[in-house]
Amino acid sequence: MSLNKEDVWADLRYALDELERTPLDIHGRLKDAANLYEQPEDEFSKRLLQTALLSIAYSNAKARSDARNAHEAIEKGLKAILIDGGQSEKQVRSRGHQLHQLLEDVQQHNPTAFKELARCFDSTIQFLESVTPLRHNTNILDYFREHGKSEIFIANRYASIEGTNNTPGGMIGYIYREMIRALMSLIFGGVPKDVIQRIEVEARKAILTESKRARAWDAAEWLNRGPVRPRLEVIENLKNNRVLRAAVRRCARQSKDSLIQYWAKMLRHNQVTARRKTRAAQRVG
Repeated sequence: MSLNKEDVWADLRYALDELERTPLDIHGRLKDAANLYEQPEDEFSKRLLQTALLSIAYSNAKARSDARNAHEAIEKGLKAILIDGGQSEKQVRSRGHQLHQLLEDVQQHNPTAFKELARCFDSTIQFLESVTPLRHNTNILDYFREHGKSEIFIANRYASIEGTNNTPGGMIGYIYREMIRALMSLIFGGVPKDVIQRIEVEARKAILTESKRARAWDAAEWLNRGPVRPRLEVIENLKNNRVLRAAVRRCARQSKDSLIQYWAKMLRHNQVTARRKTRAAQRVG
């Protein structure tokens, strides 16, 4: 089997771009097309209901498409690693769309790549636990066995024509994205940067940039204390240091990495919420 790594990388990159694409305002477009406010009352109600139903259907279609495209991209990435490692076409094709089986093959035949994928997966779980109240007590193999099955891929492919309700959504979107990012690096023999590493690098750069406006504060000393991400997630640290607040704001507004943006926006939201609660308590007191 001939392997073109550039084409595989391009397929993965395209899938990632689609996952990160800002959704269309389909509801607004449908309302404009329906000319709702120019219709008599009975027709207005009918068109309003149809607009709502079509908007929901479009959102469901995007979710199915995202799950299908991401599943296929991860499948291609895992198969590329196996083929590049000398696995036969027959063996690779025999796994079909079963991501967990492909991952188990990678674990057996390319333990270095498996270790990197597991590291990126664990980092994503850690990230999700830092920005949501949910806890995910799982490992990459168990997670892929549950959410990477062929049945999920097929269900999302044919749900619309088979009238399937409650189509399984597959993996958490951020896990899909991070696995694709990791595979894009691994197919060329690189070492992928997980989301925690990327946050650390960009947050440090932002702090150094913002510290130039407050030279009285020793940014280098603060940075040398250890990892910055856990300390930035302590609201009191943001509350008491305008450089740190500005650095988080810079990440939220200027980062080209969607997960870093999301992380920084969550920090800003938490900090603003805490400030409002403090002011409310002071007024009551």
